[in-house]
Amino acid sequence: MAVFENNARRKVCLDDTIELRCLIVNTQYIRGHTEYVIKVCKGCGNDKCWKVYKRYNDFVALHHALQASSLNLPLPPKKYINNLDREFIAERQAGLQKYLNIVLMNPILACSLPVKKFLDPENYTIPFQELALQYVSIALRGDLDFDVVKSIPDIGWRIRKHYFQVKKKNVSNSSNMKDEYILSWCEYGPDKYVSDKDMHALFKSLSTLQHRNISEIESCGSVESGAYVIRKLKPEGTLRDLICHAKPKLPFLKKYANPKQCSALPTQKVIFYCSQILHVLVFLKDKGILYGNLHTGNISIENDIVKLLDIENGILGVPSYYRPFFMQHRKISTLEAVDVYCFGHVLYEMLFGRPLQVPVCDNYLPDSCPTELRTVLEGILSPNACRSGLPTLESLISMPVFSSIHYSLPERPHIKLSTHVKEILKESCNKFVARMEDEQKKIRHQKRLVKMQQVLSGEGDQKIERKKNKAKTVEKKISADQTSQINGHDTNNYGLTNNGISPERSDSPNSTSTATSAGTLTPPAVVPPPPIAPSFTLSSPVETAVDQEGAVVDDKRSALLGSICNFDKSTLRRTKKTS
Repeated sequence: MAVFENNARRKVCLDDTIELRCLIVNTQYIRGHTEYVIKVCKGCGNDKCWKVYKRYNDFVALHHALQASSLNLPLPPKKYINNLDREFIAERQAGLQKYLNIVLMNPILACSLPVKKFLDPENYTIPFQELALQYVSIALRGDLDFDVVKSIPDIGWRIRKHYFQVKKKNVSNSSNMKDEYILSWCEYGPDKYVSDKDMHALFKSLSTLQHRNISEIESCGSVESGAYVIRKLKPEGTLRDLICHAKPKLPFLKKYANPKQCSALPTQKVIFYCSQILHVLVFLKDKGILYGNLHTGNISIENDIVKLLDIENGILGVPSYYRPFFMQHRKISTLEAVDVYCFGHVLYEMLFGRPLQVPVCDNYLPDSCPTELRTVLEGILSPNACRSGLPTLESLISMPVFSSIHYSLPERPHIKLSTHVKEILKESCNKFVARMEDEQKKIRHQKRLVKMQQVLSGEGDQKIERKKNKAKTVEKKISADQTSQINGHDTNNYGLTNNGISPERSDSPNSTSTATSAGTLTPPAVVPPPPIAPSFTLSSPVETAVDQEGAVVDDKRSALLGSICNFDKSTLRRTKKTS
């Protein structure tokens, strides 16, 4: 082995926001029970697919894990007798497929750890919470100011982000003893383009950030697998907690999947909060800080002052909450466009008290929406806006609804960024945009393939329908021709009257034809065949033609034999001999 050979494998950073699709393709009987074969595909294409094998009890365990959401999910009931019957298994398979479809259609359930673990056990059966505690303990060895008190599980939507309650050491001031601190540990994401050495420099610069509308960082640090940030714990929680009337330390599914009470904010407060959000986004843009993670869970309100949280998420490379939505739009191809799009979703949730569960809000704006804010929402979340391009942050601030709000800062915002750090941020932003554009191309390509398959399938169905109609037309024509031929045989060939008796036939059934002149005979009477019953299938035109030709040949032969047998020599005249 070479001395300088590096055998350490880089950890694979998965994007947990990529959607999973599944289909129960088969069932199998193993060891006295039925297993359902589920084909799972990740992303827009079918390149990343695998199969998982689940029993009904596995579905029950998943259902119990999702009961914290208080949603009424249609899991098929359990059956104790005849549960191996084929018809019952087919019916249960259809019910389980419907259950999975409903779960994956809900964005909150689809990104939860129980669902990910159920469909992708290879990547999500890791003990995330225990590993996070180990990493935090190692990271805090060099920090002499804080100690870990306990973990706060599942309060956020990210699977690879964990929260711990910490306390400050050697607190001399009694007022500071009441302050609670929360530590957030986050693993690096797929958009992390900064080396470990440069990450230390970036976090050192973040610790110097001072802005009235950005939550202050008490302590931060990074290690090989992730980074931690310590902030003061807000008793009122985030903006989403305020809208849903939820307690901050409750599990994410219980707080937001099906909240019992949701209330919209007053219009004037919405305008005031949005004006502050826009100004702080402009500040981050001017400093070149990668963000792109704006949502109501990253905003806190203190005395009507907006505080943005998790400013470090963009540097850590973790995906945005709304990434599955804006990846479908080609024009959202810059960091500023991403922030504007996320701002539109935040505005929608504040106005109506519920999140927008679709990428665009076409026909989703209630009549109660204020006119001045309706224009803003239509300019960001309408289908035309996403196709043609979103407004800039400066243009939004200059709109009358936001420019009328007086915005002033008591102190000038400050952050210390060296030239090297600025270059690192710029390079990270460029790589982030390049990856986003590449994935958007793949999504558009997959959409074209799906559309082409639908068109071809539609054309194929039309061709099959045309062939069926043509076959029916030919069949009707053949039936009509056969009917006319049969009617023609009854009247012309057989010379029958309506009573079925020929007027030229002799009364005797054994009568023969009589010669009228030499070589001319009346053909013997032909006995017609019995009438064809309607229930039988008529013969084809080819068979009918063969029968007619055979009848004509038989008539000619009978005439020839009759002329030979009835030949009379006395009717011949003598001729003179010739010399």
